Amino acid sequence: MDESWWVANLKALETKPQRLEALTKMNTVIGKETALPRQIIGRLLSAAELYDCANLAVGSPAPKDPAVDVALELLGHCLDQLPLDTTDDQLPRLLGPGLAHPNPALRSLVLASLLKELRRQLNAGQVNTLPNNELLFLILDELKQPATESSSLAINILSIVLVQRLADAGVQAKLVQLLQQDEIVRCRAYELGVALAKGSAASLSAVEFILDAALSELDNDDVLLQASVMEILVPLAEQNHGLSFMERRRVFDVISTRVQRIEENPLDALLIPSIMKFFGKIAAVQPQKIIAGYPHMLACLFQQLQSEDETILPTAMDTLANLASTPQGKVLLHLHFNTAVEESFKMYGSYTKKLSAPIKERLLNSLDVIYAAGETPPTKEINTILKAWYESFAGGAQANAIMDLINTPFPDLQLAALALLKTICKYAWGILALKNTGGAVEFLLSRQKDLHKDVKFLKWEIMEMLAVSAEFSATETVRFTAYVNEGPYHIQADVNIATEPQGNA
Repeated sequence: MDESWWVANLKALETKPQRLEALTKMNTVIGKETALPRQIIGRLLSAAELYDCANLAVGSPAPKDPAVDVALELLGHCLDQLPLDTTDDQLPRLLGPGLAHPNPALRSLVLASLLKELRRQLNAGQVNTLPNNELLFLILDELKQPATESSSLAINILSIVLVQRLADAGVQAKLVQLLQQDEIVRCRAYELGVALAKGSAASLSAVEFILDAALSELDNDDVLLQASVMEILVPLAEQNHGLSFMERRRVFDVISTRVQRIEENPLDALLIPSIMKFFGKIAAVQPQKIIAGYPHMLACLFQQLQSEDETILPTAMDTLANLASTPQGKVLLHLHFNTAVEESFKMYGSYTKKLSAPIKERLLNSLDVIYAAGETPPTKEINTILKAWYESFAGGAQANAIMDLINTPFPDLQLAALALLKTICKYAWGILALKNTGGAVEFLLSRQKDLHKDVKFLKWEIMEMLAVSAEFSATETVRFTAYVNEGPYHIQADVNIATEPQGNA
C-alpha cells in the first residue's frame, strides 16, 4: 500500500463510526508486512488520531470500545518494525506520544520494546549513548504514574541507561522530584537507586542522596512503609561496596537495636518479621556479617521458631533457610548456634504433627532449601552437620515424619514431603534413613493408580537414586532398576486367573 492509503485510513479515524473498520484494515496490512518503509511507520507513530483511538473511557459504565484493542495491536506492530536506534534524536518524538499516553497498556508496550532493545545492546557488550535527556525524562515520568505494572519496566530501562547521565544536573533534579512524591513513587525511586547503586561504587556515590532518603524512612511511623524499604534495600548488600555503604550508615545496627528495645515501642513488634526477613536475605549472600555479627538477631529468630505462632512461623522458617542456604552459613550456624538450631529442628519435628497443612508445607520447603546440595559435593564437615540436624528433626535415623506427611490427603503437602525426601536421598545417611523406615520402600515401589502425576514422577526420581545406591542388596537393586526402566507412569496390568468349574465326579 502506498502512503496515500495510510493517510486516508488515518483520516477515517477522526470519525468514530469509521474507526474500527479503518483500524482493522491497517492492522491486517501491517501484520502481513515484514518491513514497512520508515516513513510510514513514522507517520503512524506520530498520528494523534491513532493515539486517540487507544484512549480508555474514564469512569464510563459502558464496556471498553473494541477499537482500543485494535489500536494497541496496530501500535505494537509499528513498534516491532521501528528500528530502535537509541542514538536517533528522533526517537523521543516517535515514542513520546506512547510514553505519555493515559492508557497504561500502551505505555507498557513502548517500554517493553525499549527494554528489549537495550537488553540486546547489553548482551552485545555496548549500550549506545543517548543523544539527550528527552527520552530519559519521559521514562522517569512513568515512575510518577498511579499504580501501574509499567513502573518495573521503567526501572529496568533506567538501571541500564541512566548510568550514562547520573552526573547530569537535569537528571539529578528529576530524581529529587521523585523523592518529593507520595510513598509509592518514593519507593519506586528507592528501587531505582538500589538498582543503580549495585552496578559500581561510582554509581552508588552518585545516588547516595536516594539511598539516604530511603534510610530516613526507617524512622517513619508507617510500619508497612518501613517493611517495604527494608525489602528494597536487601539487594544493595549483595555487592561489597553496597554492604560497606550500609555499614557506614550503621543500617544493621539501627535495625537490630529496634529488636533489642522492643519493650520501649511495642508497635515495633509488628516489624519483627520484616526485620528477620531483611537479615535473613542478607545472610544468604553475606553470612559472616549477619551470623557472627548480630547474635541477638539470631536469638530473636530462634525464639520465634519455638513460638508455635502460625502468623510469624512462615517468615521465621524462611529466614532460617536463608541463613543456612550456603555452605558458609551452615558452618557458622553450627559453630555459633548449634544447640539452638538442633532445638529448632526438634520443634520442626513436632510441628509436622500439629500445625496447619500450609505451615507444614512451608516448613518442608524451608528444609528443602537447607538440604539442597549445590553444584559441588558437600564437604565431610557439612555432611556431618546436616545429618545431625536431620536426626534432630526426624527423632533419629529414619524418615517416619516425612512418610507420615506423604500419606496425607493434601496434594501440595504430599509433593513438598516427597521433594524433601528426594533431597535428603542425595546423602548416604538420607538413603539409610529411608531404608530404616518401615513401608517407605514399598510405597515408592507401589504403582497406585490414583496418585497425582507429579507424585508419580517424584517417586520415580527417588527410585532412580535408590537404584544406584550401594546401601541395598542385589535383589532390591534389580527391583528398583526394573521400576526405573518401566518409567514413572507405568500401569501394571491386572492379572485375572480364569478357572473352569469342576464337574461332578
